[in-house]
Amino acid sequence: MNFEQRLTIPVPREELWRFLMDVPQMAACIPGAQDVTAESDNRYKGRLRVKLGPINLNLQGIATITERDEQQCRAAARAEANDRRIGGGAHVTANMSLIENSHGATELVIQAQARFLGKLGEFGEPLIRKQANATVAAFARNVAAHFEPPAAPQPAGEQAPSKIPSPAPQPEPSIVPPVAQPQANLPLIGIAVGFLIGILIVITVPLPVSVLLRCLLIAVVMVGLMVLGGLIDRSTHGRST
Repeated sequence: MNFEQRLTIPVPREELWRFLMDVPQMAACIPGAQDVTAESDNRYKGRLRVKLGPINLNLQGIATITERDEQQCRAAARAEANDRRIGGGAHVTANMSLIENSHGATELVIQAQARFLGKLGEFGEPLIRKQANATVAAFARNVAAHFEPPAAPQPAGEQAPSKIPSPAPQPEPSIVPPVAQPQANLPLIGIAVGFLIGILIVITVPLPVSVLLRCLLIAVVMVGLMVLGGLIDRSTHGRST
């Protein structure tokens, strides 16, 4: 299976070349690469964890740089890796070249041929190619992020001006008009007093023998005293207010 990837990285060519030739440092930008160490000047070992479809692969292998041309910024490499758990592996040969672009950017061109063995050979080409493209794209983003300048630290003793929040407007106190207290029905008191006096008079004063006259007299006395008591109390209340 053949692969070709082209990606532009906003880094000068010579600087990017030195970074890529430091393999353990460069491997930190490859998603899933772990424990990459140098066995010699051109031979490295490490692991690559990657998910291919429903299977998580743990490839352990050796990579060897077979050619370095610093003047032309070209290199070639060979790698062999196996996953003993699933019984599969891959053999890869790759060529890399750096093409200088304008504005200090560099185009990285990778051409590779891969051969998959055992269980890995059972996966379809579209799935493997999709995963390879995603890995290379993530690698380019990580390399570009590696060269981004760090954020300038805030000078000691200086703090960004903070906006003091304005106090929330307080609601104006509402003026509640005094509720008029219901006035006591003072004439009823006078009427009640008149009624009681009338009862006392009826009990203590001798009344006529005739039932008709006696009822009439009681009615006149009771009504008169009740009306008189109500009028007196109303008059007294009117003077006090």
